[in-house]
Amino acid sequence: MRKLFRDALNSALTKLGFPFLTPHPTKTGKEVGYFQAKINDTDLYSMYKRNQLAHNIIINVAYDVFSSGFKCVTLEGEEDKEFNAEVQQIYERFIHYPLFKTYLQARLYGSAGLLIGFDDGNSFDKPTKEGDKISYLYSIPHEWVSYVAPEKDELNNITLPQKLAYYELKYLKTTSTKIDASRLVHIQPSSIDDNFEGESALHCIFDVLTVLKNMDWSTGQAMFRHGGGLTTVIPGDDATQDEIDLIDEIVSEINTKTILTLTPGCTIQHDRPGALDPEKYYNVVTAQISGGSNIPISILMGAQAGAVEASTKDRKDYADFLHAIQVNDITPALTQTIKRFQASGQISKEHKIDDFLIQWNTPSIFIIDAARGKLYEARAEHERAKAEDRRVQTQLLQLKLSEQQGGLNPDDTSTGD
Repeated sequence: MRKLFRDALNSALTKLGFPFLTPHPTKTGKEVGYFQAKINDTDLYSMYKRNQLAHNIIINVAYDVFSSGFKCVTLEGEEDKEFNAEVQQIYERFIHYPLFKTYLQARLYGSAGLLIGFDDGNSFDKPTKEGDKISYLYSIPHEWVSYVAPEKDELNNITLPQKLAYYELKYLKTTSTKIDASRLVHIQPSSIDDNFEGESALHCIFDVLTVLKNMDWSTGQAMFRHGGGLTTVIPGDDATQDEIDLIDEIVSEINTKTILTLTPGCTIQHDRPGALDPEKYYNVVTAQISGGSNIPISILMGAQAGAVEASTKDRKDYADFLHAIQVNDITPALTQTIKRFQASGQISKEHKIDDFLIQWNTPSIFIIDAARGKLYEARAEHERAKAEDRRVQTQLLQLKLSEQQGGLNPDDTSTGD
């Protein structure tokens, strides 16, 4: 009897649309999000493609890192205009986009490889020679790389410090290709791991991004299912079971309807929903994402209501973060690439391989504050000049008045007989 009652109740709830109203089960699947023990490349790619903050953390930082540009200077920090002009031409023609795309993959997956296409007629597994011309650069898709091999000694031990030996690619089902290290530039953002795999920028915030994903899903469901309140239909006293079943069928998806026709005698009761404000919960989650990604909330989320722009401190902190990436992650790869073009003879041989440094320009996000600082300095200098002018004018006026009165110079304290 108890089982029959439970089955009848479940049947009634099903008709009322309760499968859509029940909370998501504790053991959930990928359709919403879960806390897996191991985060694989597919998980990272899916999070990057479908989560708005994860997407910004990967691609917007990459854009900002390269947006400021750079110049080549001597070891003493002086600009070499002729050499810099050659480098900038090569950079725009060959390097910029492939290097940007390679770093974009490195941020998402932890590391990535830039293939240098030498026009030497040899296969990829053969070392290059000085003087071989470079015809293209290509950002190797991450899914093509099956193994990144370190150099080993005669006893098959990894040499220290670790150096790259080759990439092994498997981009076709039946083909395996090795690429010698002389044809590669390996990019790997700074991490604690001592290998060639690296760490994704999403790794340490992946769980909290999953929380955000679940919050977005549940908030959307709550607004759709309960935002307008709960509608209850009370049949008339003389309603038959067939009429009640028909009412159940009509109102089971009431939130999707624009017209509702019921049998005579029905009473509709509308209960207002509870006022749950999700903002404070989102604030906690976004603060954790901000801290884990090292991007201030005002930069990550954009200017909030009532704020004109991100604060100067936030802009400076973010500019410092970008500069650290430029110096530690991009400069080694860019320097190595430029040296390859020097060795190929496509950049002037008048400059030695090791006689230049990369100097990054001020990140664009901080230019406004730098310009504002210069404006304040100029304004202060103008006020000092005005004050000096007033002082001189006052002295001249005092001297003129003294001469008209036949008196002594204000600065002359001597007395006569």
